[in-house]
Amino acid sequence: MNSLTRTRHDLENTTGIGLLGELAVRKELHRQGFNVYIPQCDNDQVDMIVENKHGAFHKVNVKTATKMTTSTSIEVKLHKHRHSGRVDVLAIYYIPEDIIAFIPYMDQSTINLALRNAKNNQQDGRNWFWAYTEYPEFE
Repeated sequence: MNSLTRTRHDLENTTGIGLLGELAVRKELHRQGFNVYIPQCDNDQVDMIVENKHGAFHKVNVKTATKMTTSTSIEVKLHKHRHSGRVDVLAIYYIPEDIIAFIPYMDQSTINLALRNAKNNQQDGRNWFWAYTEYPEFE
């Protein structure tokens, strides 16, 4: 099996997709100057711990999207995270454009992030993916 075949196979299963997302997020966080710590086992919604520039630690959960939910946006469902207290920041990685949004998590059940203008050119109330490309600084 060559590396191209392996990459296609990885994109066909959730484990491979999740791993690509976690690696992309770790790389971006290091590029932005943050310390990143990886749990021994990530079976409890915490994919990584990030130490911000003030020395505070945040529990980060990574979600990886391979396609848009609508023709203009990505929707991420978060029902199992609600009221768990296990997530401080969501990192949403969109594979086709190799981009990441870092969103402080406030017990939302879904997050919608727009990537394109709507057909009716609606601007108000849209939550733009690009507004979240920098890791949030909060304590």
